[in-house]
Amino acid sequence: MLDDLAADVTAALTGTLRTAALWPYTLDGDDGYGNPVPAYGPAIACEGVKGSFESVLAGLSGIPRTDARIELLAGTLTVTPKRLDKINIEGGWWIITAIEVDPAGVMWLCQCSETTAAP
Repeated sequence: MLDDLAADVTAALTGTLRTAALWPYTLDGDDGYGNPVPAYGPAIACEGVKGSFESVLAGLSGIPRTDARIELLAGTLTVTPKRLDKINIEGGWWIITAIEVDPAGVMWLCQCSETTAAP
């Protein structure tokens, strides 16, 4: 039942949300001293929405007021988002600090901190 729900919701929402790009975080090679070098892979186009956390939830959970809640439509992604990936949406750059998926597997729910560093 949830598979059908995910497919139906994805079909209904595709093309109606904001355009976004996910930049996957990777460790690429080493720096010559045996230390991994952080890097970002090529952008992956997707769709999503950016919002904020409800103030009481944020206050009780210790979520900074400047953090955003970015929801990415799972069906528009070819990879699984993870912590430290970067998202470009609505002209801003965000880094994922926490992530979960909704029970139906339709949306990735990302807690993100704003960053000025594009990959």
